[in-house]
Order: sequence, then structure tokens, then C-alpha cells
Amino acid sequence: MASTLLRGTLSAFSRAAIVHTTSKVNLLAPVACRTIRNASTYSAATNSQEDMLAYREKPDSLSYFTGNYKYNDLLIELNAMYKLHNKPQQQTSTAVLPSDLASEVEPSNQVYTWKLRDKMSEFLGIPLTTSQWRKIVTQLNMLASLPKPLPAQVETELSKYTRFDSAQQTQVKRKELDDMGRSFAVGRRKESSARCYVVEGDGKIMVNGQELGAYFNRLVDREEVTWPFECTSTLGKFNAWIVVEGGGSTGQAQAIKLGLGKALLVHDPELKPTLRKAGCVTRDPRVVERKKEGQKGARAKYTWVKR
Repeated sequence: MASTLLRGTLSAFSRAAIVHTTSKVNLLAPVACRTIRNASTYSAATNSQEDMLAYREKPDSLSYFTGNYKYNDLLIELNAMYKLHNKPQQQTSTAVLPSDLASEVEPSNQVYTWKLRDKMSEFLGIPLTTSQWRKIVTQLNMLASLPKPLPAQVETELSKYTRFDSAQQTQVKRKELDDMGRSFAVGRRKESSARCYVVEGDGKIMVNGQELGAYFNRLVDREEVTWPFECTSTLGKFNAWIVVEGGGSTGQAQAIKLGLGKALLVHDPELKPTLRKAGCVTRDPRVVERKKEGQKGARAKYTWVKR
């Protein structure tokens, strides 16, 4: 009986000890987890601090952290190049250069035409707004305005942004006199078209095989035809043979005037300022406006009726 009681007491005591130990373990578990978490956080902070102090390679561009660093670098580079070569001209000696040397140092009058915004954006590989494109063009114009001849570095830089290669530019062929000494030109006005042949002579003008006075009855039309000769003081020095078709008398007379003015330029290109001022080499683009559907004419409307 006593042994049975002792055995029960020992089992109860062992169960109480196990429960007490388990409760202590349960109480210590959050502390252990918190300690482990704090340790891992400290190690991560230590590693991040070490990464911050680690050496990093610096960007090549000073504008790397701007919104469009390639564009800003380009402006800085062009401005620096302009400041480098924009030096005050030193006074040169007044000694006369030989003719062959003088021809070599003669400045060129090359006119630069820059790439448009889309083409320049494609060339640079960056998106450009209109204002950004204008700033680039302003810098390029400043470089192009440097004293001639331009340095080789500037010429090379400007050639990248030109719209086309000037060396490949096709030159306009200048009209020349034919074997019979005649010049040919075409003039147009409204629906009229005039083919004009001009040759040195005594001032005779033939229109569609007729004399000028016989073809044009109105004085104002005859004055239109002879105006290119009168404004250049060449009336009576050239003969003209004209084939004109289409339109009315006014349109034909003004078409002949344009054709004769252009034909005179082939004989003497120095007459261009005079003829241009007199309006003999500029095409008049005005034509009759077409009638509109649902209207009485080009602008006129039908009378509005309520009922």
C-alpha cells in the first residue's frame, strides 16, 4: 500500500515538473525569436551600410542624373566648342597678300540647313521636343557664325547635323541660248500658258502668228506684253515669237509678260533685280475660286426662304 502511494506521488511530481518546464520553454520562445530577428536585422543593416561605403564607379556624364542627360551633354559640348574657338580676332598686318594666297583665305558663304526635329531625334537616339530642337539649332547657328574659315573640328561637328551633304547637292542648270541665239521660257497665268522665244532684233513681237496690235485689241493687254522690255529699257532690241493658249485676253497677256521676263534673264541675268521689282518673273498664283455645292457661287448663297 505504501509503495503504491509512493509511486503515485512520484508520477504526480514528474508530471508537475514537465508542465513547469514546458511553460518556461513557451515563455522563452518569443524572446528567442525576437533575439534572432534583431540579430538578422542588425546583420542586414550592417551589410547595407557596408554597401553604401563600398566604391562605386562614377558616371561618365555630369548630367547623368538629369531627365535627358544626352541632350544636356550635347548642349554643353556645343557651347564649350563655341567658347573655345570664339576668340577675338587679332589685328593682322596690312601687307598685301599675293593673288593666289588671297584666293585661298577668301571666306566661304556656305549656308547650313539643319536636320528637322524628327530626323535629328532619330540621329541622336533621344526624344526631342520642339523647344529642345530649337536650342540645339541655336547652338549650331552660333558655331556656324564663327569667323571663316571654320576650324576642322567645327566643320566636322556641323556636318553631322546638316540636312543634306552640300557636296552631293545638285546644282540648278542655268538656261543657255540655243544654236540660233534664242532664249526660251514658259509663262502661266490663270488658265493661260505662253511659250516665248526671244532673240536679238528690231523689236518685232508675234503672237500666234499675228502682230501684237492685231492679236490684242485692248491697249492695257498690249502694255502688259511690252512691259518687260520697257522696264529694262530694251524695247526695240529684241524680237519675240509667242505661242499662247487657254484663258482670256487678260490671262494670256499676263502669261506672256511672265514668259518674256524669264526669257530676258537668259540673255542678261543682271536684269533680275529690275524684272523682279517690276513683277515680271514672279508667278501670280491667283485663280478663280470654285463654285460650292448647295451655293449660288463660290461665296454667294441662295436666298433663304422660310417656307
